[in-house]
Amino acid sequence: MRQFDYCMPSKIVFRHGATSDIKEYIQGSRVLIISDPFLYQNGTAKAIGGRLTGCQVAYFSDIEPNPSCESVDAAAQAARELGAQTVIGIGGGSSMDVAKIVSCLTTNEGSIYDYYSGGTRTFSPRQTRLICIPTTAGTGSEVTNVGVFTNRQTHVKMPMVNHQFWPDVSMLDPELTYTLPAPITASTGMDAFCHAIEAYWNRDSQPICDCLAVQAMKLVLANIKNAYDHPSDKQARGNMHLASLLAGIAFSQTRTTGIHAVSFPLTAEYGASHGTACAVTLPAFIRISGEKAQDKMTALAKTLGYDSIEALSGAIEALMVSMKMPVRLHELGVKEEAIPHIAQVGLSAAIIQLTPATMNEETVSALLRSIL
Repeated sequence: MRQFDYCMPSKIVFRHGATSDIKEYIQGSRVLIISDPFLYQNGTAKAIGGRLTGCQVAYFSDIEPNPSCESVDAAAQAARELGAQTVIGIGGGSSMDVAKIVSCLTTNEGSIYDYYSGGTRTFSPRQTRLICIPTTAGTGSEVTNVGVFTNRQTHVKMPMVNHQFWPDVSMLDPELTYTLPAPITASTGMDAFCHAIEAYWNRDSQPICDCLAVQAMKLVLANIKNAYDHPSDKQARGNMHLASLLAGIAFSQTRTTGIHAVSFPLTAEYGASHGTACAVTLPAFIRISGEKAQDKMTALAKTLGYDSIEALSGAIEALMVSMKMPVRLHELGVKEEAIPHIAQVGLSAAIIQLTPATMNEETVSALLRSIL
């Protein structure tokens, strides 16, 4: 019998219109809301802030995709100047990841560089409440203790894992996803599928996560095309939001694998969105997963309605094509001569060795060339 640990310390609130009750979950009266520029300009962030009557609410919206350490430091300075007692991250993974570390930096001195990727400092216990509200159905960041940040000094995007990054409250309101553009619906939805399948085939997989991951994959396959083709389909939107949540909980326990490791240079150096950078290698990783997880992956394929691992891979690629997603690296601007470098960067992430296949320079380069 396999031994495992399972920890999910965040309170999860999942229902239509959930953000109407946000005031009951905050701490203190000084609140910083972190979002991307779009959600601030279209009024989403302000609408949620407007529900915090009697509170001093400030906004920070200078968050770019694949957030930089400089954006983190600027947001942390805003939180310190406010004396924020609650930090709310609204949006995709970028905004929520920044909110996670800002909630720690509010009462800790210094820059993110002091704590991240070789930094010498550690956080004292977090005193600021952290609430995460996703507006996409894909990242799962609202239920993980991981933040991913881009170091502009080295041009490297790397994850940071810290127990204090668990949100106090994860608030999921499917209504916030109804206006997602089709390309974002596709990329974030396939990101959720990647989270689920990586948790499932992970060398650190466990029974609870397997159950969550399989259900998440079923939900994605049954709903993503409807959400893409019919944005107003509330049932599809709600099911995709649920799939993202379940996948997020699953990989929060196991971490991700080669798909995410290889995605880092594709986002940092080629500007691909996170979901697209992950999904582009998904079919290829499915094909090689049978090397060290043959029985488990064959069982998954049949559970999802396919005769073989190869059939599952082909179906996923066809699904991506139907949503106009790239399925070859050259569509992202990658050239043959860049393959060794991308493989090297991917191999520098420890999570790549959680993949159920041999991961070295030769095998990763061969996988990348197979989808060039």
